[in-house]
Amino acid sequence: MAVSNVSNVNSTDNQSTSSLAASSAKELSDRFLTMLTAQMRNQDPLNPLDNAQLTSQMAQISTVTGISQLNTTMQWLGYSMGSLQATQATSLIGRQVLATGNTVTLDEGKGTLGYTVAADADSARLQVYDANKNVVATLPLEGKTVGTHTFEWDGKTADGKTVPDGAYTFDVVLTQADKSAKAATLDVKEVAAVRPSSNGTVVLDSKGASINLADVYQVW
Repeated sequence: MAVSNVSNVNSTDNQSTSSLAASSAKELSDRFLTMLTAQMRNQDPLNPLDNAQLTSQMAQISTVTGISQLNTTMQWLGYSMGSLQATQATSLIGRQVLATGNTVTLDEGKGTLGYTVAADADSARLQVYDANKNVVATLPLEGKTVGTHTFEWDGKTADGKTVPDGAYTFDVVLTQADKSAKAATLDVKEVAAVRPSSNGTVVLDSKGASINLADVYQVW
């Protein structure tokens, strides 16, 4: 229902914007014709306005009017695409997505995280931190080839101890030859709502945090 309301608002804004643009184009044309009429009425009889100059001025106003109409059309298409995207995104509500982020939530000793590898690496290593930025786990990862990978952390440290449930942050370090780099990390979130915005459609997780659709890598 919220999406429908926002879509109606967007539709109203679209109509208002189109009306204003059309009005501006008409005002521009009327102003030009008024000036041209005055110029022709007051021209020097001994040096009248030649046809080439008149044709050039007419071409200029036609170009400006055409650009204004094109801008109006593009704005309308932008609003329409945004509304359609928001409607399609509602299918994500209630589903889990893998999106840009570096937080893993441990719940009953389980927490899923993700990362992407841009170039094949020799090895991959997970580092998990607590709220004080202390390293609580350093574990090897099997996923080290190009693509998106997921890993289910069992809440255990490298020496087998179990940490309490809660929110942790993490890094994934890739090593190739003698060089190391951090991989792009991904969170697992559950989509609770969809919200259109001026910058494109965003989805909201169960905690109200926004996620850009462009940052969603995978859906379950």
